[in-house]
Amino acid sequence: MEQRKWEDLDKDCLVKVFEKVDMESLLLDIPFVCKSWHKETLNPSCWNSLIFPDFEPEFPYNERDYPIFDRFVSEFGLDRDHFSVTAFIKFVVNRSQGNAVSLKLPGCSSLEAFEYVTDEYVFSLKCPNIMFFGLPRCLLWKDDIDLELMGKFKNLFMLALGCSTYLDRVLAVVNKHCKLFSHLILSNAQIGKKEATAIVNLIPDIKLLSLNDAQIDRDYLIILLKGCKELVMLEAKDCIGFDEGDDEIAKMASHVKSFHYRVKEIGSMFAEIDAEAEVDGEGEGEGEGEGEVDIEDRVEP
Repeated sequence: MEQRKWEDLDKDCLVKVFEKVDMESLLLDIPFVCKSWHKETLNPSCWNSLIFPDFEPEFPYNERDYPIFDRFVSEFGLDRDHFSVTAFIKFVVNRSQGNAVSLKLPGCSSLEAFEYVTDEYVFSLKCPNIMFFGLPRCLLWKDDIDLELMGKFKNLFMLALGCSTYLDRVLAVVNKHCKLFSHLILSNAQIGKKEATAIVNLIPDIKLLSLNDAQIDRDYLIILLKGCKELVMLEAKDCIGFDEGDDEIAKMASHVKSFHYRVKEIGSMFAEIDAEAEVDGEGEGEGEGEGEVDIEDRVEP
């Protein structure tokens, strides 16, 4: 029996599959399988999820350190000296031709890239239906970022932030312009009274809140639990500042259908390092996990 060729696969099926593929594969793997697959990757429907690969560099950084950058330049034979991550972001956004519903900028984004995707003309053509938006910490750390530009995302219901800098300003924009908003994801955040109060006052009807790797004291976690009555899921994994065995917190979280948490204690982490130095390879398995309280729980009503 004659074997079917890759290029003979149904085009509509290919597009449906390619819609689920990550950005790096869509750019740098699939197009090189055969000419017909390359052609289908140019279909704007394949580019509804513009999730750039995670990359949060230490500062100062060179934008050329962005991992996917080298591969892209190499595969397409581009001149490294005349290509930038900003140009790369614009290139990818343009591929969507208005089909994108998710956009997460990479950790080495420039203000120019942010302003490009929120520009009135570009937004109306390339990103009018964005429902999920991710903003890296490198942009939130810039004093001259115009956060009001995010108000163009009228259909936004989920926002991911690389830190909690200017959280009150970001949520003020969301409160004013994004009436469908219900999900907030914060990474490496420092949640104090100001941040907790901003969440409660500006997005009180939030359904999902993720605070993984956050620093948040018990009092501010209580503010969130008391003020966000519509929470369905709260994640607080690998956090610092409260006790995972706190009965009062468990009681206050009884209205939250899914409450996942895992507390990390700084003092015990140093103890673990000392213990490993003492063991020096002996007693394999002994003391494993003693330097970190690693408890994942779920509190249900």
